[in-house]
Amino acid sequence: MCTRRLLGLAVTVLSVSALTACSGTERTGSAFCAQLGKELPAIAAPMSTTKEVTAMIDRYERLLARAPLSIEEDLQTLTDVLKQAEKVNTNDPVQVQALADATYRANQASLSVRDWVKSTCAVDISTGVTIEPMRQPTTTTNAPPATTGAPAPETTPAPPPAETTTTVAAVATTAPPAG
Repeated sequence: MCTRRLLGLAVTVLSVSALTACSGTERTGSAFCAQLGKELPAIAAPMSTTKEVTAMIDRYERLLARAPLSIEEDLQTLTDVLKQAEKVNTNDPVQVQALADATYRANQASLSVRDWVKSTCAVDISTGVTIEPMRQPTTTTNAPPATTGAPAPETTPAPPPAETTTTVAAVATTAPPAG
């Protein structure tokens, strides 16, 4: 009986360890911004050769591996357009038009990624320039509400600031009746 329990525990521990090891890359805003910092300024470099497009695809795929769900789909759309550009035959007007159409369809995704990167990473991804210091996430904690056992008072509109201090002081000094 004891052997079965130990075996079960061992299987559970190994399963959790395997799941943790396979969890992959962190997909958060902070992780994305850190990766973007490694890709700058090349992420905004103009591309004119297939080699340059391939290098850009590699950059976007590294970013995609870190992209949070909020921009993953849009970033994938942009990566797909780059992959299409890598394969286009510039002498074939049909392929060139298909790439132009894909680019226009990806416009909203491009704007969404640009805005998200600006607000989260403080970088203009189209130029590769940091527009202001990167934001650091802040942690805020709220104190739990005080409980006195008395019923909650009715809510009324807040009085002007001068009266608020007086009202708060009056509420804080009022004790519930002994029961």
